[in-house]
Amino acid sequence: MSTIKEIAEKTKVSVGTVSIVLNGRGDEMRISKKTQQRILEAAQGIGYVPNISARRLRQTGGRSLPVIATFWPSDLSSDLLGRFFTGAQSSILEQEHAFEMTIQPFKRKHIHRIKEICDSGMYHGVILTGISAEDQRYLEDNPLSVPTVLFNRKSSTYSCVHVDTYEIGRKSAELFAIRGHKKVGTIVPEHLMRSENNLRFRGFVESCAKYGLELEERHIQAAPMTMEGGYAAAKTLVEGGGELPTGLFFPLGIMAVAALPVFHRANIQIPDAMEILTYGDHDAEKYSVPSLSTVKLPVEEMAAACIRLAMGRILDPKSKPKAVVFETPFIFRESCGGFIQASIQ
Repeated sequence: MSTIKEIAEKTKVSVGTVSIVLNGRGDEMRISKKTQQRILEAAQGIGYVPNISARRLRQTGGRSLPVIATFWPSDLSSDLLGRFFTGAQSSILEQEHAFEMTIQPFKRKHIHRIKEICDSGMYHGVILTGISAEDQRYLEDNPLSVPTVLFNRKSSTYSCVHVDTYEIGRKSAELFAIRGHKKVGTIVPEHLMRSENNLRFRGFVESCAKYGLELEERHIQAAPMTMEGGYAAAKTLVEGGGELPTGLFFPLGIMAVAALPVFHRANIQIPDAMEILTYGDHDAEKYSVPSLSTVKLPVEEMAAACIRLAMGRILDPKSKPKAVVFETPFIFRESCGGFIQASIQ
């Protein structure tokens, strides 16, 4: 690792001045902006990574906790964020691990910025959520310098916690087929339509064809991944005319919650005229009217597993990456019943 002394020699300033600037106290000590910039550029140029453990020990009087950053895309559901941190904090509450955690918002496709932050030495470990397939390829070709865990992505390079995303779409289509539906539809977050990580949507579409379910193009509505998006897509579906699907799959549950008033005003009885199945299992799905059947994404349990994997790598940097896979069970409520026969042909 490059040292402060090397930076001092390269910039021809004292070791003390370099240390002050790298610790963010340049303005406080009235070091010129030009000198600060020269030091920072030299540090970046030789790949200097500050010793955050030592720095935090100085700042906290000898008590240092690992710092884990969770990178969260700006367009990912805020409901998921709440569930994620409920699970993440369980490790502290159960006295399993002691650590500090911070949220780092980011925009998709800004993976270079994420790498810069991670490689700067700001954090002991990171958890990455919602990254695209393109971003994941970049990170696997250009590994981060800190212990890293991918949330709901499969990887052979990094530790990861995930579910079988394609299987979620497949078994949702299978359930509709088993329950005797012929015409089905889906209201899907629009980013899934454009993304390579669209396995949930793809699994549903391909399995509809496999099981003989009719999925017309007009019954595939893409909308922003929000409640407003779910409401607007349901309205477009209802006002589009023609025969409506009798089974409707929402790959994001909060969009289904927002769609329920549209169906109610159109006098479409749920589940008699249309059965609805969602994915996620937010609290809103449990308490909506009718309550929504779902394929459960165990966010809280997955978040706790992410923390354990990150802490494991922080405490033992030589340990190998691990993968933890979770099941996604059906939870049947009022909007869609369970299996009415053992299997389909």
